[in-house]
Amino acid sequence: MNKIKSGDFIKLTGSTLKTVNYYHKIGLLPEPERSAGGYRLYGAAELNRMRVIKHLKSLGLNLHQIKEILGNLPQPASGREVLSSLRHEAVKEKQILEERLARIDALLANDDLLLDENIFNSPSFQMITGTLGEDQTERYAQTCPEIYDQHRKLSGILDDLKWGEDYQESARILAEYFKTHPEHYQLALQFGSRWEELFQVSEDDPRIEAFARESADLVKSMPLVKEMYTNPGIKKPQGGLYQELVANVLSPAQLRYQELFKKFLQSDE
Repeated sequence: MNKIKSGDFIKLTGSTLKTVNYYHKIGLLPEPERSAGGYRLYGAAELNRMRVIKHLKSLGLNLHQIKEILGNLPQPASGREVLSSLRHEAVKEKQILEERLARIDALLANDDLLLDENIFNSPSFQMITGTLGEDQTERYAQTCPEIYDQHRKLSGILDDLKWGEDYQESARILAEYFKTHPEHYQLALQFGSRWEELFQVSEDDPRIEAFARESADLVKSMPLVKEMYTNPGIKKPQGGLYQELVANVLSPAQLRYQELFKKFLQSDE
């Protein structure tokens, strides 16, 4: 019978002595017969075993999975299960890579490379628009395009930094409320259009205070909505940091409106 020693076996298989010894240790590669002098002697069976191990490793299987397959060769169903599971994982990895490539392409397509801006909708924003439904979301985007984009960016900041433990659930409840109360949703869109106008005005404009007071009165007339808005959310000193981060998303007039809106919402007037 044709047999070779360890050195030749290692060269033919492109392996290392450390790897071969480890395979023997874990039972992945059975111990071969030995010569009279105690040297391992490898034949065609061991070479073929190493070929199979290399093939399976190239598919992404780990040593435990390979041992499981090779240990159940008389039962091909076991090997099929492992390979099917591996294929499922590979498909998921492919999807992740495709999403990553799409994000990179979207960033490269922008003249201004803004790495801190969410090119795709954040999980929170996806949840909100998914709850509202396609028709209501389309109305939102068409009626208030600027506030829609601001909402998307602000959701991204909240998601990225995990601020406000309950804000996602509050946002979901609010979206559910507007979905079941279309008349209030229409009012919210009308106020949204007016909110957009604040982007163009000075922060000293007297209309800001009047609009903030009117908005607070509207929210007070909707108890569930008021509860959502009066949730503590982001607490100090994190609230101050949040305001700094959103300063490039909201205008000074809009930031002043937010402060006045919270003040009037908490008052008993």
